[in-house]
Amino acid sequence: MVIALGLVGLVAGVSAAPPGEAWDKLGLHSLHLALGLGAFLAAYLIPPHRLRILVPGLLVLVFGILVLMLASSSFGIASHSAERWIQLGPLSLQPSAFLQFLWPVALASWAAKDPLRLVQPRELIRMLAVFSVLLLPVVMQPDTGTLLILLFVSAVTLFFAGAPVRYLRILVLGAVVLCGVLFFAFPHVQARMGEFIAGTGFQVGRAVEAFQMGGIGGMGPGQGLMKHGWVPEGDTDLIFALIGEEWGLFGCLGVWTLFVSFTVFGVMASRRADTRYGAILMAAATVTIALQAAYNMAMVTGAVPIKGLPLPFVSRGGSSMIALAALLGAAVRASLVPRRSRVPVSDLIPWTESSVMG
Repeated sequence: MVIALGLVGLVAGVSAAPPGEAWDKLGLHSLHLALGLGAFLAAYLIPPHRLRILVPGLLVLVFGILVLMLASSSFGIASHSAERWIQLGPLSLQPSAFLQFLWPVALASWAAKDPLRLVQPRELIRMLAVFSVLLLPVVMQPDTGTLLILLFVSAVTLFFAGAPVRYLRILVLGAVVLCGVLFFAFPHVQARMGEFIAGTGFQVGRAVEAFQMGGIGGMGPGQGLMKHGWVPEGDTDLIFALIGEEWGLFGCLGVWTLFVSFTVFGVMASRRADTRYGAILMAAATVTIALQAAYNMAMVTGAVPIKGLPLPFVSRGGSSMIALAALLGAAVRASLVPRRSRVPVSDLIPWTESSVMG
């Protein structure tokens, strides 16, 4: 399903390219897919116990890069009212995106190492303190998309791992307060919320026009008109709108079905994992990818405020492709590791047999 999504993104990106840019888009998108495949294989080949040792150091490295981007105006690249990217040759990488790979691995490792931590307020406070420090430079960029994803994924991962709901309510309340602070602290966040409430967003308006032009069957690959600069970020964050224009409702339903299937099989894989760490990490990886896909498709249709979130494995974007592919590779490898104990994982993680998971 991930391979199918990658091929859909490649075809959609090339067919939606402006005249004369198809070969350039094909080369760049192919490069990102190759980097994603390399990241998946690298994460898959690293033994889980070694990856768990490496991740804290990698988190410190990413944190240092984020701080350096804030401290030095010549280190990062500013765009769209934020400084989130660094230039490495032909690639523009977003360091904060790699937290979507590293943090779920670290959180799953923390929760799996000692299940009693999940019911000890002191341990949870320590973990949240580290999480808050790690996210501080992300907030200052500002990168609200990555921030909200990590908050939601953390809450769901802790719930899957068995944390009491009363503790998770405090985390949710803190997230709501943080969203309110971001709203008053950053003008561009206010502007986007105002456009969403008023229904006057320029990007969403053009995306809706693309869906309307596509109708049921679409205008055909390469026949769309909105790709000529009418839909902003048409080959990245808003590629779903151009898929709707050229492939119609059936094409959109096909992409939606792939993501739903990915989510269902991801949950099944997490339930079948032999180890507690593998089960938690696979669940976290599934939620991370499914959440981004759901939000991207919802924002393109105007159901939620617009955010700079790509459609996983479909949008052209090296940072997202590498981070999510690496997360998936690590989760697949961890879910396949056999347990050393004879105690079934269902006895260690009550949620695997709960009504919540079906």
